[in-house]
Amino acid sequence: MSDADDMNRRDFLKVAAATTAAATAAGAMEGCTARKEGIKTFDQEATAAQKARRKQGRSQVGLLACENYDQDIFETIKPHLSGLKLPDLKNKAVVLKPNMVEYREGKPVTTNPAVLIAAIKLARHLGAAKVTVAEGPGHMRDTEYLLDSTGLGKACKDMEVPFIDLNLDDIVELDNHGGFTKLDNFFLPKTIVEADAVISVPKLKTHHWVGMTCSMKNLFGVVPGRKYGWPKNLLHIRGIPQSILDLQYLVKPAFAFVDAITTMEGDGPINGTAKQMGYIAVGLDLAAVDATCARLMKIDPHELDYIKMAGVVVGNIEEADIDVVGPIVATIAQAYQMPVTFTAGNKELLKQAGQQGS
Repeated sequence: MSDADDMNRRDFLKVAAATTAAATAAGAMEGCTARKEGIKTFDQEATAAQKARRKQGRSQVGLLACENYDQDIFETIKPHLSGLKLPDLKNKAVVLKPNMVEYREGKPVTTNPAVLIAAIKLARHLGAAKVTVAEGPGHMRDTEYLLDSTGLGKACKDMEVPFIDLNLDDIVELDNHGGFTKLDNFFLPKTIVEADAVISVPKLKTHHWVGMTCSMKNLFGVVPGRKYGWPKNLLHIRGIPQSILDLQYLVKPAFAFVDAITTMEGDGPINGTAKQMGYIAVGLDLAAVDATCARLMKIDPHELDYIKMAGVVVGNIEEADIDVVGPIVATIAQAYQMPVTFTAGNKELLKQAGQQGS
């Protein structure tokens, strides 16, 4: 993304800033909700076939305390793994999908390298025969620069795992009839399609178009830029919530391993500010993981369109249906400042999401 494009994006997001200071402050107050004026960007109803995809039974989410990135994160969480229902990855080819959308010096934009290393160790601990790290950056096209500047490239090298640029990978066509985007077909990277298991390794952040980005929104990075453009514009036009749900169904991630140690609030997912949370979130049901992470941010998951629909077609989002292994969510939750697009209740800003960055 060029400096000019970045300036346009930032100017765009600041349109309502001068007149929304009060709303922004209110959004950061105790018990805030994401939207007070009922903005809706997703008015579809789920079909019977889409509802049939939903996970049955209860869900589990582990919240594992981890204060910083200086420690060996895997060794820190290892004693607690026996209490988690993690899949057997024995002899499987596993792909880890971190968040490496962009780089901003001093800002927690990407999955931290220490968390990626912990995820690699976890995959091997669960028996993976081969581990690959793969990402298709949504903004910058210079992937080598991103790998170097974020430290994720060094993490891959140190752990002796290959990295695949999903923007440039070979493409496989998948049937998407009955999807929310109304696209008959999706074109996904061969690395993702042929993996025995995909693990979403996101950074927990606020997001100016969908409120929050976590394990499901992280799947946007599997979409190849050489087919869909930067920043995956066709999917923005078809609807970001709709695209998230279609990708969740097509990719079928084995589980999520969330970097919620240092998170982002405000103008996420790129230009927000750091906020310390101090946890790794783990779970097989990505709807439950994301709903729980929303509650950690004192966001009602029902206020986020894609998470609300995920509760219908993916898995559990109700607290009563989720077994949290770790502290009671309410005792560690913190109120997050939301992006101006949400605190202002500005419908015109959200309408233009299809033409803006991811």
